[in-house]
Amino acid sequence: MPLIVVHSHTHLDHRAGDPQFQGLQDVTLVPAQLPSVEQFFGLSHWPEGVAQVDLGGRIVDVLPAPGHNVAHVVFYDRGTSALFSGDFLLPARLIVDDIASYRASARRVMEFLRDRPVSYVLGGHIEEDRTGRLYDWMSSYHPDEHALQLGKDAVLDLPAALDGFNGFQSERDGFVIIDSLHELEAMAAAVLVFLAGLGYGVYRWVRRIRRRRGTPP
Repeated sequence: MPLIVVHSHTHLDHRAGDPQFQGLQDVTLVPAQLPSVEQFFGLSHWPEGVAQVDLGGRIVDVLPAPGHNVAHVVFYDRGTSALFSGDFLLPARLIVDDIASYRASARRVMEFLRDRPVSYVLGGHIEEDRTGRLYDWMSSYHPDEHALQLGKDAVLDLPAALDGFNGFQSERDGFVIIDSLHELEAMAAAVLVFLAGLGYGVYRWVRRIRRRRGTPP
């Protein structure tokens, strides 16, 4: 049977297996870069519009959902009512690349699904236990892990949570939202302030030592 290989977004942990499909007969591999995604799905007004993939009597809707990644899409399987959401919506940290795009995407996905059934929301990672407590970053040990699937309520609640995002890290309505770039910038600024203060303190200390010794500062 013909095989179509597509991705939720560009990040390497979601496309590292691509080489095994390259050059195979009856396999269409769609690179996870925005121009390829737009062209293959016919999304000429990105990020607006909805595309369809016909699997032969079974339609999968494709919705642009940038915000975590510029080329992110989510897939809605009409046959099972499942939403395959990649890193856009999942029981884990929501990592923001572009908050304005993320908010707009959340509203579009919500409106698309508002009057449609959703059996499961299936994301790409699990980073919390059944109580909602986050595991350590990049942890490979997940005792009492949360189920992968979320419900339709998560889709409906996401826009308000993103609207309340403070730009760095916030937790609202069960979502933990992080802009890692802004956090790194804030950390870098704090380090610079610390180093500047440390340097000034050393300078003052040297001046005092020299005064005591009668050495010109």
